[in-house]
Amino acid sequence: MSEFRFSTFLKALLLFAAVLGGFDYLSKFDKLKTELAELKTQAETARENAELCRQDWTEIKTAKDKLDQVEARMAEIIRQRDLLDAKERKLSGEIKYLADSMTVAVEKTRLSAIGTVIPELRLPGRPALLNAKIFKINEDSISFLHEDGVANLHLNSDELPMEFAQKYDLGPKSIHKGLQGLMNGLSAPAASK
Repeated sequence: MSEFRFSTFLKALLLFAAVLGGFDYLSKFDKLKTELAELKTQAETARENAELCRQDWTEIKTAKDKLDQVEARMAEIIRQRDLLDAKERKLSGEIKYLADSMTVAVEKTRLSAIGTVIPELRLPGRPALLNAKIFKINEDSISFLHEDGVANLHLNSDELPMEFAQKYDLGPKSIHKGLQGLMNGLSAPAASK
């Protein structure tokens, strides 16, 4: 009987060990299930974070691409501005040259006219000037010495015939004044740059 007791005891012990082992196994299994659930939650959170990072990266890449496009456009605009500045400087130089050349030509024409004698200068609404000799030319008038004295004829009062205004570039609509005004207009924006 002692064998029976020992074998029963052994069976009981084995059963107890199996129950304890099963309990320990179930306890570890529950713990592992809990850890697995936490890992799944962490994995889902990591996946969501990865998706947000991917979206952020896509937005950053899109913004960078737009910035690159803007920089390329700005580089082209700067290049075109530099070309326009060079053309403006060239044109300004040419206009200045034309204005200076025109000034010289007008002065030469006016100087060469001094001493010119006009046998009969017909004037609107006045008697003609006989043997009228040009002795002075201003921007809006010409002075003549003639047989009866001196006459200073002004363009503004319609005393001076228009042919003289055109020939000697007189008055507010003269080419010389127009070029000077253009030069002043070109100089003003350049000074403000």
